[in-house]
Amino acid sequence: MSVTLALESVEPASGPWPRRWALGAALAAVPLVLFGGSVTTLGAGMAVDGWLIAEGHFLLFFPAEKWFRDTATFVEHTHRLFGVLVGLCALACVVATWLGEAGASARRSAFLALGAVCVQGALGGMRVLADDSQLAFLHGALAQLVFAVLVANVVLVSGEWRAEPAPVGARAERVTLARAARVAWLGTLAQVALGAWYRHGLRPVPVASEGLRFLLHGLGALVVLASAAALLRRATSLRAAGPLPASLALSLRALPVVLLVQLVLGGLAWAGFRPGAIGPAEWGLSIAHVLGGAVLLAALTVIALWSARLARPEAAR
Repeated sequence: MSVTLALESVEPASGPWPRRWALGAALAAVPLVLFGGSVTTLGAGMAVDGWLIAEGHFLLFFPAEKWFRDTATFVEHTHRLFGVLVGLCALACVVATWLGEAGASARRSAFLALGAVCVQGALGGMRVLADDSQLAFLHGALAQLVFAVLVANVVLVSGEWRAEPAPVGARAERVTLARAARVAWLGTLAQVALGAWYRHGLRPVPVASEGLRFLLHGLGALVVLASAAALLRRATSLRAAGPLPASLALSLRALPVVLLVQLVLGGLAWAGFRPGAIGPAEWGLSIAHVLGGAVLLAALTVIALWSARLARPEAAR
């Protein structure tokens, strides 16, 4: 989230609206991820019967008395409403890029962000209609990736991205940084999927493979730490060589903080888990851990995008 907030001062050549709508979609995705994590924690995925037509009502006109009838229904329906809000912001971003002179790359990025939101929404709908636990896992595993795409879209439609980046350091250092960023990004994406696999095996009762899932998720955390440390080490010389693009510099500064917070949240959420009941501590810690994973992946996505661009031969010119 801090990555998106730092981009508010960046003015694209096509006007402020593409960036504003992209930023709106990314910020609206924060409560979407939190409520989505709550749905998984509470096992509330089937609390509302139906999808676009929910219990005889169109999604947006779901009665308030049903919406607030119990915690599971409130969490599930609110999750859907935030999904609609994110989709509308992403659609408005696409329209803004076409009405202005945003350029082909900004239009492609806006379309990609909208497509990611649509695919994620369709997966959620099919999961409810089919009552399919595998679709529930896939929907949960892709949530953080969609958030990262939305944050990346804020960068890609900005004036900062459209401007020619100033060369920083030797090209060999930039190429090395780009490779390290790709490794860290892929490792974190795999860790996000392992985390979703582990969480979806805890409710309503822990599955037989719960121990294996936890072990793999723990090993994945070590991989993420090692790859992120290598990335930060390679970025040190470039940061000392000259100013980096604002969103890249912010992401590099935020990365170690987010990693530390994620480790603490993950350990506390694991310690607070009780198979027979869901307490406030587990609920809050688990969804904070999910959001932390989304922020971590988003920061690495921004780093990977910028480092790949800076590594191109034309960037040296």
